Amino acid sequence: MNQESVGVIDSHAHVFMLDLPMAADRRYTPAQNAPLADYLAHLDAHGCTHGVLIQPSFLGYDNSFMLQAIAQTKPRLRGVACVEPSVTMPELEALNKGGIVGIRLNIIDGVQPDLQTDSWQNLLDKVKELNWHVEVHCRSNKLSDMIATLLKQDVKVVIDHFGRPSDCQPARDYGFQQLLEWGRSGMIWCKLSGAYRISAAAAEGHKFFASAIHLLVENLGSHRLMWGSDWPHTQFEQQITPDYLSTQLNMLLQDKQLTHNILWDTPAKLFRFI
Repeated sequence: MNQESVGVIDSHAHVFMLDLPMAADRRYTPAQNAPLADYLAHLDAHGCTHGVLIQPSFLGYDNSFMLQAIAQTKPRLRGVACVEPSVTMPELEALNKGGIVGIRLNIIDGVQPDLQTDSWQNLLDKVKELNWHVEVHCRSNKLSDMIATLLKQDVKVVIDHFGRPSDCQPARDYGFQQLLEWGRSGMIWCKLSGAYRISAAAAEGHKFFASAIHLLVENLGSHRLMWGSDWPHTQFEQQITPDYLSTQLNMLLQDKQLTHNILWDTPAKLFRFI
């Protein structure tokens, strides 16, 4: 991929090994290892200068493997951690020093936490103090309530995987329409990642990618959007090929300013690469 910019950032990926301790309440167990060396090769193959690692849900709150990966590759990588609401400020500061720039709430098929409790409110205050963001992974019909609660705490909010709409035509998905409305406030970010999680069929996924980006640029602006590969494509390892990602990256390259904002400027600022 050719991009005449300072760099290219992959804003969403995971690294892990199958012999790591897994969370007892995990939704699934991954099918294969995703070592750091393979991820770095993936970055190089797609012309990416930097990457952002996201703590996988099946590893629970033990962020140590991700932290080790970041330490081995600084300043190329940053991370987004999963933490319990009882986490202390010294523990968060240690994560901050280790290259962590935010926390993730992954409730795609789980119980939605009560963010109004004292413990969650205290955690969100700490997140704000560290100038981190809160990354939300949930289905689109739950998005609006989550966004409203988080913005009351004045924290930066990042939405995963296009907000996980249930319809391949985003204009028909009510939750996605609510995401667009929140986007007009200028207070949230959204990741252009995991289109295949809306439709595993390549043609349909590419069509969704193009139409969703048009709506998101129109309502959020390209300065609030970031691209992510979602490597290693957990649960879709066999369907997603390098060509699939290249096709979608090439869609972004049609507009020079769009390319600069989505692939570099926006994620570089949010994830503290600059």
